Amino acid sequence: MTIRNTTFISRGGRYRTEADGTLLELAAAAGLYLPSLCGGRGKCAKCLCRPHGSVTEPTALEQELLTEEELREGVRLACQARPQGEVEVALEEEILEKGGYVEVAVPPEPPLRKVYLELPEPTPHDDLADLERIRAALKTPLWGGPAVLRTLPTVLRQADFRVTATAWDHGAAGEELLSLEGGDRRERAYGVAFDVGTTSVVGYLIDLFTGRELARSSRLNGQQPWGADVITRASHALESPSGLSDLQAAALSTLNQILDDCCAGVDPGEVYFVTVVGNSLMHHLALGITPATIVASPYVAVTRDPLQVRAADLGIGLPNAWVYFLPLIGAYVGADTLAVIMATGLDESDEIQLAVDIGTNGEMALGSRDRILATSAPAGPAFEGAEIRHGMRAAAGAIDRVRIQEDVRIWTVGDVSPRGICGSGLIDALDQMVRWGIVDPGGRLLPRPLLDGKVPAKILDRVVGQGHTWEFVLSGEPRIVITQDDVRQLQLAKGTILCGVRILLDELGISPGEISAVSLAGAFGNFVDKRSALGIGMLPSTIPMDRIQGVGNAAGQGSRMALLSRSIRRRAESLARRVDYFELSKHPRFEDIFVESLAFPDPRTTAR
Repeated sequence: MTIRNTTFISRGGRYRTEADGTLLELAAAAGLYLPSLCGGRGKCAKCLCRPHGSVTEPTALEQELLTEEELREGVRLACQARPQGEVEVALEEEILEKGGYVEVAVPPEPPLRKVYLELPEPTPHDDLADLERIRAALKTPLWGGPAVLRTLPTVLRQADFRVTATAWDHGAAGEELLSLEGGDRRERAYGVAFDVGTTSVVGYLIDLFTGRELARSSRLNGQQPWGADVITRASHALESPSGLSDLQAAALSTLNQILDDCCAGVDPGEVYFVTVVGNSLMHHLALGITPATIVASPYVAVTRDPLQVRAADLGIGLPNAWVYFLPLIGAYVGADTLAVIMATGLDESDEIQLAVDIGTNGEMALGSRDRILATSAPAGPAFEGAEIRHGMRAAAGAIDRVRIQEDVRIWTVGDVSPRGICGSGLIDALDQMVRWGIVDPGGRLLPRPLLDGKVPAKILDRVVGQGHTWEFVLSGEPRIVITQDDVRQLQLAKGTILCGVRILLDELGISPGEISAVSLAGAFGNFVDKRSALGIGMLPSTIPMDRIQGVGNAAGQGSRMALLSRSIRRRAESLARRVDYFELSKHPRFEDIFVESLAFPDPRTTAR
């Protein structure tokens, strides 16, 4: 019998398993991430790894998708390779931070209080029960669940009845005793705000009394092995007997990993409150709710209501915490968009504003305090580097900036040798290629003969190919190119975003010039050059560039705001019902506007 021992190395830790399966499956079971845009079907060739040890021979798929050089160097597809003995695999750490954010000051309104008590000890003449004794000292209706009641007698007597009681405010129903600690622990109360994205998840550890951020951590969403987009994951949830539980477990594992990162110097028992925002699919999958109603006509969520559940009941490693899921707006516009609206102040603005969260799912909101429209424009994973020949996420070595003059100049994340190109670099490259006429307004990458004499000689040398297959070389060693297919993928992604903005403008009956401010949220908000975004027609070209600003992870900021303030949570609940959710396909000119939005603007008409 073959004994299989596979060890994964990630973030300085070692994770060992003796199970059988592909390296992709084993990594997922260990709560680790390997890119798999196709859900492990052997189509995307993104789950590259270099296993050291005895593994199965390359499959026919690997021989087709990998180069001879890669195979010689031991590169394998994790979805195909299986361990046959002792195997070690190092997983690369990716840069996941979604960027900073425009911080909004929120006065803390903690949903709990911590009170130091010096209680009289029981005597023959004072025979109050332990809980009654605490209730009398707090002078409030108070109850405790079985978990805290089990700890009361020990904590009280070991601390000589000098204890700190944490009481959760349930409003008119009274207070719940969450925990009892020995000594004076009044100043220690923490919460965590999560933004659960399709690609990555970020968490912030916050002091509930001061509002101060103490730690933050980002990780790739553990659901990645089942696809890069929500529809692929939903298919797994519905088609596999264990699909829904797989995806829920992966999401919760990611949250718990982030909690481990953030709580290195904090007792998890002192984390009392958690807020979660995410799109509607992420919301349902994290809660173990079927996505069947979202992905099938007429496309409705099972619930859009705010939900508050105990962390322990959900499988989150916080024994004393409540978890609050912010409400959803619609089937494809979730709590993350709601959080962006609040963080940018769009719902309190007297002037029309536009907020766009650009990612695999492009959500956007347009309006003011009078009326807000929101929609989802599924851009696909191209902005994340997926379905791009040499695309990758923003890890070390990713080309993130491109300029074309007499020759091509590139910059990489970490200032190291290039390994591929990420979303911001792709948008930069495409903008420059449109500007120089290498890509025409219809999205055609022009063949070399048509560019001869129109671009500098060094640029012309980078246009290679023959017949109908032409590529633009960004880097010769290693070879990194932009293909015609890459241009088409980006064209579809940017066209989808622009189509969404144009339809919202049409529905509101205003022109682009009437937008007072545009907020670009998410990683693109901080890292995409707004000139490049305008240059490829991701936004209407008539919007003045000085009205566009990056706001970073506004969804995370909105989650932080809700964590700290009961008033903000009430605002979110009211706002979710006030926002008009609009499906793009219902617009009578959707197809015409979408086709028009695919074209690249004339560089002579675009502000630079």
